[in-house]
Amino acid sequence: MEQFSTDGPWFGWVATYTYSGTGFVQNALLNVTPNVAEGGIWMSGGAPAADSSGHVYLITGNGGFNANSTTAPNNDYGDTFMQLSGSTLKVNTWFTPSDQATDDANDLDFGSGGAALVLNLSSGTPSHLIVGGGKDATLYLLNGDKMGGLGDGNAYQHFTAGSGLYCSPAFWNNTVFVTPIGGSLEAYTFDPTSNMFDTALAARSTTVFGYPGATASISAQGASTNGIAWVLDNSNFCIGKSQPCGPAVLHAYKAGNLYSELWNSSMVSTDAAGNAVKFVVPTVANGKVYVATRGNNTGGAYGSTSVSGELDVYGFKPN
Repeated sequence: MEQFSTDGPWFGWVATYTYSGTGFVQNALLNVTPNVAEGGIWMSGGAPAADSSGHVYLITGNGGFNANSTTAPNNDYGDTFMQLSGSTLKVNTWFTPSDQATDDANDLDFGSGGAALVLNLSSGTPSHLIVGGGKDATLYLLNGDKMGGLGDGNAYQHFTAGSGLYCSPAFWNNTVFVTPIGGSLEAYTFDPTSNMFDTALAARSTTVFGYPGATASISAQGASTNGIAWVLDNSNFCIGKSQPCGPAVLHAYKAGNLYSELWNSSMVSTDAAGNAVKFVVPTVANGKVYVATRGNNTGGAYGSTSVSGELDVYGFKPN
């Protein structure tokens, strides 16, 4: 989570809780920038990734960095990809890009995007591979158990996604899906023999998504059959200077062929969603797709319109 004040200072915090039967009990707490502040954990609304060994992965935003110092303090992790122990929140290993100081000085948060597991194995080397990136448009593939420390040369692989990322990658059937700002939904193929991505685009949607891009959710039958990539166009999110305001548009593409759009919610007027909310991700569960919207609110205070929030649910229509 991110503790934020427009007047500062703010800090990036992570906490774990268990439910005791009567309430929640805090188990562990971590401040990722205790000495220098900032380092917010926001990832454009994305959740931390977690592997089968109980590790948690996240990326921090702009903030001070001194984790490579040989003397204390050396526990500030601005603009850093981190693996934490899921139980104690101990920092097990971390990676920070070479341009961290530039990112911090120029508001190019490494942590504007989230993380996704590529390998999640119980044994072998590597057993965990993790991918993610941020505003500087670079996707980093890292060994989750030995992330490398400071410097791009320590990454398992890194390559450009074309423009800035305000999204969490989605990984399915040896393919990673990302939607950069002002770009299409893009697919890159992963080679499980070399444990590397082919950096040439495998496919892209014909639809172009404006700011802030989008995070895809993948549904499928089993591990590799009939995959659908669900993506929201939230570019008309109603707030900000001269920001357009309009419905979110839910798109459905064949995950194995992004050139094929199956459906979108603007095709039929009765399928239209409520007005868009920045960074919302479609949730797929129980054979339905759930989309959170602002209803007919146009960016004003709660109650300024007749519907200040709305959950739109998509599924098979009755015959």
